[in-house]
Amino acid sequence: MSKTDPIADYLTCIRNATRAKHPKVDIPASRLKEEITKILQDEAYIKNHVMISDGQQGIIRIYLKYDDQNKSVISGLRRISTPGFRRYVNKKAIPRVF
Repeated sequence: MSKTDPIADYLTCIRNATRAKHPKVDIPASRLKEEITKILQDEAYIKNHVMISDGQQGIIRIYLKYDDQNKSVISGLRRISTPGFRRYVNKKAIPRVF
């Protein structure tokens, strides 16, 4: 995994797991990733998450959410602003969630 953009790696892990229809995905933990995961759970995009201590960095286990037709609740997941190309916008210009 790339260490230069941990948020993109995090989103890629979730995107790959939803496309493969996995019930859960394990991601190396950090405080930033944990806070993003809490937001995803608060907004009902994932079922649940568990922090697993492994004596080192730790792991975030995310339980993915699917609808009745076994389609992922998360769709169109992509990173807009990257470390090499930052995009700053006014709060009114942020796209709304579908």
